[in-house]
Parts: sequence; C-alpha cells; structure tokens
Amino acid sequence: MDLRSLQSRRDRRRPAGLALVVVVLAVGLLASACSSDFLRSDTHYQDEKGFTIDEDAKIEDTVEHREVIDVLLKYRNAIVNKDFGTLKRLVAPDYYDNGGTTDTTTDDYGPDKLDALYELMAKHAKNIRYDIVVKDVGVDGDHAHVDYEYKYAYQYTVGDEVSWDAGVEVNRLQLEHQGADWKIVSGL
Repeated sequence: MDLRSLQSRRDRRRPAGLALVVVVLAVGLLASACSSDFLRSDTHYQDEKGFTIDEDAKIEDTVEHREVIDVLLKYRNAIVNKDFGTLKRLVAPDYYDNGGTTDTTTDDYGPDKLDALYELMAKHAKNIRYDIVVKDVGVDGDHAHVDYEYKYAYQYTVGDEVSWDAGVEVNRLQLEHQGADWKIVSGL
C-alpha cells in the first residue's frame, strides 16, 4: 500500500468520524431541549393572579402534573367567584374528608354536606380573596396530590354585622383520575 492510498483512506474515514460526532452532539442537544423542565409561574401561569408555583418547587413539567395543577387552579377560581357549579363538577361523587381530625368522625363529611357549605358561603361570604402557592405535586397512577399554601381573606355578614376573616394555611388536595378527568376526592 502506498502513501497516497493510505492518505485517501484516512480522508474517507474522517468525514464519517466527524459525522458521528455531529450526530452525537445533535442528539444530546435535542435530548436536553426535549427533557422535562420544571413548572414555573412566570412561564406557565403568569396570567393567573393569585396563583403561583413556589420558586423552590421542583415540579417536573409533565402532562399529569399540569392537569393536577389545573384542577387546583379551577378550584381556586371557583372559590373566588363563588362558582358552585364548577366546584361540584371538580369534586368526586365519593368525596370524603375527616375535617382535619382523626380521633372523631363527628366532623367528617362527604359530598352531601358540601352543598350546605356552598349555600353558607353563597349567603354570607363577600369579597373573597384566595391566593395559592403550589409547593409540590405527586402522581401515582390514577391517584395524585397537590400540596399548597393558601392565604385567604373574606368578608362575611351575619345579620347586620360585617366582619373579616383572614389567615394562612397549608393543605393537600387529593385527586383521583375518574373517566377523562381528575376529581377531588379529599382535602377541601
């Protein structure tokens, strides 16, 4: 084999090696561009006043996480607007809550008692403010939860007396995939 044929062989291999490097780099860049991002308020929910994602939260940007967070957003907007039709559609028929206690069942309730709560809110609550900061989302098959902090303030009337109530709380909304939708099964 002479020098010219060796040089020719080397030149033919170089483009293949260079092409391989380019392909590997392109695949790497494409994979990083397509890999999951984290959900952020400033890019995903920037138009939603009173609804944010904690800047320290590491919630992957997935379809399921967005669907679960969207249920929380709909719930928040329904509370603020006293849209009880939407609230009813968000709640599962088998909704159950223990009222925050585990040592007694006297304060437990299901969907039947929610109607009475909606009526009480419709009759007495005015000027509702309900700001939410999403802290975490978890999805496991057909079950999900969303942890959030909420700041609330509402004006209410009882008889002729007008008062305000306000506070900051944390909560976990539990959801279940039923049919084509996520429904709230606990945590209101």
